Amino acid sequence: MAYVPGTAWQGKYPHHDEPLPNVCSASSRADAVQELVSLLSPLLPGQPFSGSRQLQAEEHREILSAIQNLVPTLSRDDRVFATFHDGQVHDPLGGGSYAFEKDLVGPLLTALKDDEIHSLTREDARHRAHFDGTITRPIIIHAGAQPNNSPHVGTLIVFCYAFAVAREIRRRLLEKEARSGRRMPPVSVQITFVDTAPVNGYDKKVNGVKYQTAYRDVNGALAVNLPDYYQVMHFLSAWADIPFTTSYQSQFFSGPYMPELIRYFAECRRTLGKQLSPKYGTVALRAACPVPDCRLAEKHGVNNEYSPLMKFDDDNMEAGDDNDWIITFHCPTHGPHYISTDNPADLARLEANAPARNLLRSMSQLMDTETHHVRVTGADYAGMYQETFLYRPLADWAYKSTGGLGIPRTPHILYAPLIMDWSGAKLSKSLYVRKDGYQAMKLLGTDSLCSYAQMKEYFGDNGTKGLGRLWREVTEWMDDPKKLFRAFSIEYLRGIIIDGERWN
Repeated sequence: MAYVPGTAWQGKYPHHDEPLPNVCSASSRADAVQELVSLLSPLLPGQPFSGSRQLQAEEHREILSAIQNLVPTLSRDDRVFATFHDGQVHDPLGGGSYAFEKDLVGPLLTALKDDEIHSLTREDARHRAHFDGTITRPIIIHAGAQPNNSPHVGTLIVFCYAFAVAREIRRRLLEKEARSGRRMPPVSVQITFVDTAPVNGYDKKVNGVKYQTAYRDVNGALAVNLPDYYQVMHFLSAWADIPFTTSYQSQFFSGPYMPELIRYFAECRRTLGKQLSPKYGTVALRAACPVPDCRLAEKHGVNNEYSPLMKFDDDNMEAGDDNDWIITFHCPTHGPHYISTDNPADLARLEANAPARNLLRSMSQLMDTETHHVRVTGADYAGMYQETFLYRPLADWAYKSTGGLGIPRTPHILYAPLIMDWSGAKLSKSLYVRKDGYQAMKLLGTDSLCSYAQMKEYFGDNGTKGLGRLWREVTEWMDDPKKLFRAFSIEYLRGIIIDGERWN
């Protein structure tokens, strides 16, 4: 594809693995500069009619086109292209933005009230007639993160959303408390760290099987980024006046409902494998090799073995029918090791990939009839992802369960707006981006949105300026909920966070 000076670039950029067109030569740059100068010269002071002349639409387009032609010639090393916008922000209604245009928290509180009614047993049916719709259980707003980088602006928005919705829920509960005189339950935020995320450079493939090592198993790995997360949480907690707690995967798998749920996973592993992993057809439960200097875990569970746990009484006869299981994992160096579903210390060793973890989290929260759980996550997990990996397996579980779990309840999940680059792709961690993939953001001054650490460095403070501007923006979305059902571009957030602008 040749570049022709004097013509608009027209958006026909090369694919990332194609060579960059030769637009950076001295002659190409000179041609582009000359084109722009020739268009701008008549507007300079001292030229006839320069002070009063109004640009015609065609002239306007030519100047903008010439700017677009010039920008790619400025650097041989960085691919930078010019785009333009009018600074007008539109929030068109449709779908969720239409349904929740005026209020998001009200319908959520109604759903939590319904949960309390639905969880009443038949023996408690007489209480239903006297239930006045007052929420009595503590409410926890959940968010999570893989601490494999300093949180970028997308993660920061999820955290802001969690604290903002917690603040609004508590505000409404306190208003009701003032009217009724009845004590309302507490509201808090819990951030769960996926410290079982893989560490780059510690993975390997043996006989076609992928193995990984988790952050919690690499000395010092977690300490690199966790301070940024805690700093963000402390600021948001203070601004929202909402307490927070943190949790890690060992605590998650040590939960009171996990033995029953892992037994269910073992019993239904073939069906769940197809549902949760279309590529491998297996349930991606993992446990790291217990040898201290190894700690490898098989990534997709393709070699896992499941067998019922045999129990015997004093007469050496099989005793009981607890449906417990032994899951055997395989280390490519040290051989098999196992966990038992009846051993809490064993279960704390478990890891799971995102779909399995997502399902286990929802199951355990639905089984909890003492606390209300609301989750905030990114909108990239909405839609087909949840329909395939969460709701269909949940429907099977509710149908098959013998523990009264088929009650008419579903998880409460709020989806935070995605933050998108120029092409419409979500802003991502460097793990998923080609080398130097965000170099243009550095050149344009928006790379401070790539991580909280860079944001602090940009503003030269303790993080309050950039994070404070983002917190104000997200709380305004809560006041105008239709904005929670759309995506936002890096350019939009540049104006909000870096320049301190307020878009119209």
